[in-house]
Amino acid sequence: MRQSWGDFLKGAGARSHGVQVYGDAADLAESVASYLAAGLERDQPGILVATPEHLSLFAERLDARGWGFARAESAGLLVVADAEETLASILGPDGLESGRFEHVVGGLLDRVQHGPEDRPARVFGEVVDLLCRRDQAAAADELERLWNALAQRRRFSLLCGYRLDVFDSQAQIETLPHICREHSHVLPARNYPRFARAVDSALREVLGPNQAATVYVLVSREPGHDQVPLAQAILMWVSENMPKQSSQILAAARTHYARPAA
Repeated sequence: MRQSWGDFLKGAGARSHGVQVYGDAADLAESVASYLAAGLERDQPGILVATPEHLSLFAERLDARGWGFARAESAGLLVVADAEETLASILGPDGLESGRFEHVVGGLLDRVQHGPEDRPARVFGEVVDLLCRRDQAAAADELERLWNALAQRRRFSLLCGYRLDVFDSQAQIETLPHICREHSHVLPARNYPRFARAVDSALREVLGPNQAATVYVLVSREPGHDQVPLAQAILMWVSENMPKQSSQILAAARTHYARPAA
């Protein structure tokens, strides 16, 4: 990764587009609160497009960092929108409509970006995850591209969250390659060092040390994946290129990741 996940959360610049893959909403809430709080400390307003089930978690974590949710809203530093309602407002009869997206999201940005200073905003959104969980991965991918196109014209950074099983073969083959392609920063698991160790141990167990080393070399030489952490790139690569062994590697990595550190 060109920038660590912690550095992204603290210093996300305009056009930065991060994504966290998560299983536990509490892990996502930690990242969202850190991301928004770091922006508020820099006088960068926040936009939170969230599901009701997660909103209270986000508010609790943000409050713990000294930024009262209600106070930030009343001061015009934070705008909250319902993810389901936002999705409904950008859908037309034939699916996502770019014009509706521009109107709705542009309106949210206008609420926090005004005056001569035009401060860069920090946006968190769950709409893409709603589409993904409805088996509308193509629409989620299209929405990510709309966000990236808008970021060329407006000053904001964006954090997305996807609830996915990172050790599932279908996720590694069908979903995660699209997600990784559209984001500048990727966190495949909350504890990335433990995740990387789990993938390394699984490779060595299933393939042996020599073949595991070969996989590292092949994956590290592949172009166009600067933003993807190596362990995640490896799981996508073995899932695509080693179908017979990949299920064993994913199962072993899952076991190692769940195992407490010695």
